[in-house]
Amino acid sequence: MQSDMTFGYYDKSKFKGEMVWHPVQFKYMFGVKLDDVLFNGVSSGICKERPEGCLITFDSGTSLMSMPTFATEKLAKQHVPTASFIVPCTNQQQFGDMTLLIGGKPYTLTNEEWMFPAQQI
Repeated sequence: MQSDMTFGYYDKSKFKGEMVWHPVQFKYMFGVKLDDVLFNGVSSGICKERPEGCLITFDSGTSLMSMPTFATEKLAKQHVPTASFIVPCTNQQQFGDMTLLIGGKPYTLTNEEWMFPAQQI
């Protein structure tokens, strides 16, 4: 599937369903409130213990996801792989879908969308 990011307008021919709007909390980076990150429907609790909450920004200049140290450390304790924490896996589907919960709305990435293909080490 081809990605497309627009600012100031949208093209109805490029998506199905209704448009969902989220208020920008951090204008410099188009940051919106991130409620939680779930793996196979189970909360990671990344934002739970943060009184200031979490933000997520949409960056069209990279094909990778990045996150602050507190989040990668929390995921590492749960044995969820990140760019800085490699987890040996038995198969590519092992970690399942990742859902970003933004403003109460779930946005799910399949395993193939958020993970690199298995590689020999």
